[in-house]
Amino acid sequence: MNFKKITAAIAAAAIAVSTLAVSAFATTVEIDAEYPGSWTSSGTGITKADLEAVGGDVKIVLTVETYNPYGLADQFLVNPIDYDNGWISQTVEYCTSDTITAKTDGWICVRESDTTLEFVYDQAGIAALGDDGLCFSVQNVIVKSAEYSLADSKQGELNLVDDATGKAYCFSTADDTATADAAEETVEDAAPAADTAATTSATTGNTTAAVIVSVMAAAGVAAVASRKRK
Repeated sequence: MNFKKITAAIAAAAIAVSTLAVSAFATTVEIDAEYPGSWTSSGTGITKADLEAVGGDVKIVLTVETYNPYGLADQFLVNPIDYDNGWISQTVEYCTSDTITAKTDGWICVRESDTTLEFVYDQAGIAALGDDGLCFSVQNVIVKSAEYSLADSKQGELNLVDDATGKAYCFSTADDTATADAAEETVEDAAPAADTAATTSATTGNTTAAVIVSVMAAAGVAAVASRKRK
């Protein structure tokens, strides 16, 4: 390969890498600066055209702030909706997330201390959207912005809960979750381990395989040592 061909190949590779890097960049859309009201949406979101331009499943990270100025809120919720088609919830059918807890009706539960929510939105949902795209209905939450980018892969299945459990979750903390997980792990660790000790069966007189191997190894070492002495 001559110098010109090498230069052309390097240039082509640089363009390909540059294109890949650009496609991986996240875009941020500003949503609401103030609380739009209970059980409503401002109608600002990510348009269908912008979601389709990503070219696959879309990872969405919402920046959120809970709204409880009078201390009377009983829950904090966000619902990704198809704004043009009856505000149909997109959560259960089209979203996956490793971290989100949601009610079975699609309302995502937000802990009072949460500042972000992350999920992957399936391109099948994008295809069915109206032109206004994906918007966010809220209850006692301000969705400040939505950052979106091409998802590397889908995330896990949503943790779906009933209404009472969802409300309790909203007032839980990350420490509560960690404590529950630790307790579960402790129970699992307490399960009796298999007995691998070198024992002989009381009924058959058979020695375990581990003992047999150990004896054979010791015998081999002794035999080698004996030959060396001779």
